[in-house]
Amino acid sequence: MHVTANGWWALVGLLLLSFVLNPYHYLATGFVIWDLLRNVRRERVWFGVRVTRIGKTLLLRYGRAVVVGLAASFALLAAGAQVTISSALYVFMVSIVLGVIRSRMAAAPIAISVSVLLSSLARAYHGAVPAGLLPVWRAIVEMPQADWLAIAAAAALSEAVLGLWGTRDAILPALVTSRRGRRMGAMKLQFGYVVPVVVWITPLAHSELVFVSGWHPWHVPFGLPLECFAVPLALGWHALLTSLRVERVLRYLRWLDLLRGAILAAGFVGACMWRQQSALYAAAAGIAVTELFRLAVRRMDRTLEPQFAPDGQGLRVLYVIRGSLAERLGIRPGELITHVNQAPVRTEYDFHFALEQNPAYARFQITDARGEPRLVSSPVFEGERHDLGLIFVLPGEEPALRLKRPFGFLETLYLRVPGGVRRDDTSRS
Repeated sequence: MHVTANGWWALVGLLLLSFVLNPYHYLATGFVIWDLLRNVRRERVWFGVRVTRIGKTLLLRYGRAVVVGLAASFALLAAGAQVTISSALYVFMVSIVLGVIRSRMAAAPIAISVSVLLSSLARAYHGAVPAGLLPVWRAIVEMPQADWLAIAAAAALSEAVLGLWGTRDAILPALVTSRRGRRMGAMKLQFGYVVPVVVWITPLAHSELVFVSGWHPWHVPFGLPLECFAVPLALGWHALLTSLRVERVLRYLRWLDLLRGAILAAGFVGACMWRQQSALYAAAAGIAVTELFRLAVRRMDRTLEPQFAPDGQGLRVLYVIRGSLAERLGIRPGELITHVNQAPVRTEYDFHFALEQNPAYARFQITDARGEPRLVSSPVFEGERHDLGLIFVLPGEEPALRLKRPFGFLETLYLRVPGGVRRDDTSRS
């Protein structure tokens, strides 16, 4: 069905080198890690405990990224998505420049769509081009737009799959200062990945793979020499939400990714079988759908009632630490604890005082997000009494994040605390 020249090892070596030597991969990964590292100091100042777990989170994320990337690679190789080294360098440079302008535009579906739009505009220009810019101009004009749209579609669908798989470590607590100067809680979504995928590329070395008979990738003719090339795809969403539940937003995001994947895949098929302009229309539609969705979610979060505002009737739960007694009891973020061991609680002192009245047992009266009361109770062992795993939203004057509503890849990097942060040890129990 196929023949190879100079062996498989040379092909595999080129594939690995194309990924390891790509600076875009390190830039995207570095900013994803930095965004998580910035949480640690703020969490210790605000809550007295570190909620973000860097090492385990990154290992799990990149393990998932490799698995999803393998599935996407098989799909792209079977579809015959083929790029050139000049077009790959062009897309990587556009992604970096867009990331400097605004981080959300560096996400693979957007960056590739913008690259396709710029390539279409360049093709429409028929004037003179300076001789020094001819290599760059040729890379832009000769970009295989349909194939890159297939990669963008794979990126959007990979993001949808990752949104179903292990998003718990991407949901983290924060404190913000409202426009009226009050402190309230918020949830940060920090869902960032770099997914490696493999596509066909025109040969760079003497090693090559040729399909001569039988099955071969669609959109690749028989007898065409090919090699494999690794493309890192920056994916994910980052946001600060005060009113919408993060789980609800993640559900919306999965539907958005499925829609974007369908639009971009349709552009790939249309450009291959119908008209080249299909790639342009699909790229523009993908960008428009993404920006409209972003505006709609930010507007919804701004108009709804805050989910984590302090309440004089009890203690508002901002976050429940994973694996804690509070999680086993089924206490959820946003709920209001009004009584502990039948004693009303309004402050954290009331909470601890009520627990000390019966150190071996905890009985909580809770008002859930729908305003309905419920009771939960459990024996409390000696080691659990001071580590229930609850983080409350308490009124205070300590500096918190400015209330902005970033929404997009790495947009939480723009969040700032005015005047720095001072230690506040009163919000965790």
